[in-house]
Amino acid sequence: MTSTPSSNGARRLTAFASWMHRNFLWLLVGSYLLATVLPGPGLAIRNLSLTPPSGDKITAPLLLLALLLFCAAVVVRWSQVQSLMQRPGILLLGLIAIWIVPGVLVGLLGWALPHLLGEYVTTGMMVGLALVAAMPVANSSVAWTQNAKGNIALSLGLVVLTIVLSPLATPQMLKLMRLALSDFETAQCEHLITKFSGSFFIIWVILPSLAGGMVNRLAGPERIKNARGTIRTISAITLLTLNYANASLAMPKVFDNEGVKTVLVSAVLAILLSVLGMLSAWLLSRWLSLGNESRVSLVFGFSMKHTGLALVLAGEVLETEPRVILMIVVATLLQHIIAGVADWFLARRARIAAEP
Repeated sequence: MTSTPSSNGARRLTAFASWMHRNFLWLLVGSYLLATVLPGPGLAIRNLSLTPPSGDKITAPLLLLALLLFCAAVVVRWSQVQSLMQRPGILLLGLIAIWIVPGVLVGLLGWALPHLLGEYVTTGMMVGLALVAAMPVANSSVAWTQNAKGNIALSLGLVVLTIVLSPLATPQMLKLMRLALSDFETAQCEHLITKFSGSFFIIWVILPSLAGGMVNRLAGPERIKNARGTIRTISAITLLTLNYANASLAMPKVFDNEGVKTVLVSAVLAILLSVLGMLSAWLLSRWLSLGNESRVSLVFGFSMKHTGLALVLAGEVLETEPRVILMIVVATLLQHIIAGVADWFLARRARIAAEP
C-alpha cells in the first residue's frame, strides 16, 4: 500500500514526539544553559502581555500555563476521572502529604542546621525553603505527568485543589514551621497568596482544564488517540519555553551575591525537599495499592512546588533577603531536573517491563 503524505507526516510527528520524550531531560538542561548565555529572548517572552478592557494584564507565561493545562485536559481518560471520584481518599491524603511532609522536613532542618552551619549561613536560606515547601503543587507537574503517561485527572485534581486551598493552608504552614517571618511579613504573604491564588488566577487554571475536557468529550477517544502525539509535542515545547523564560530571569542572578558554598547548600536542601516528596508519594501509593499511572501522578505532584508564586512572594515581601530569592531560584531549577531524571527512570522501567 502506498503511503500518503498525511500518513508520512503523522509518522514523522510521532517519531519527533518520541525523540522529545526520550531526550527531554537534556532539552531541559539545554534551556537552562541557553537562558544563562542568552537570556534576552526569554525576558522578552516574560514581558509580552496584553491588557483587555477588564484591566487585568494577561502575560505570555500565563497563556503558556493555560495551554499546558489545556493540553493535559484534552488527553484525560474519563475512566481515570471516574476511578478518582470513587476514591476521594486519595486526594485527601495527597493534600495532607503535600504540605505536612515538607513542613516537617523544614521544621527539623530549621532546628538542626543553625547548630551545624551557623545561623548566618542558614537564616535566609531556610525562609526560602519554607516558602517553597508551603506552596501549592506546580502547574508544570501536569505536563510531566502527561509526558510520563500518568493519571492526568489525579494530577489536575492536586493542582486545582492545592491552589484553591493555598490562601488558607500556605500562611498556616509558614506559621507552623516557626521560621523567621514576622507578623507583618506573614500578613503580607497572606495578602499576596490571596491575590495570586484568588479568582483571577484560579480562572486561568480551571477554565483551560474545562475547555480541554470539553474538547476531549466532543472529539471522542479515537480522535484523541490519533492526536496524542501532536498534543504531547505541543505540551513539551510549551514546558520548555516556560522554563527558558523563567530561567532567563533567574540564572543570571544565581551567582551574583553568594559564594559557591551557599549555592551548594541551597542545592542540597532543594534536592532533599523534592526527593522526600517523591519518597512520600511512593510510600502512599504502595499503602493505597495504587496503579502505576496514579503513582506517577503523585510522584510529580508531591515533588514539584509552585515556585513561581514563591518567587513573587519573596520579591515583594522579603526583597532585602537575597538568600531567600537564591533558595527559590535553585529549587525551581532542580525540581525540574529531578523531574526529568524521574521521567527518564520511569520510561526506562516501562521499556524493560515491555521487553519479552
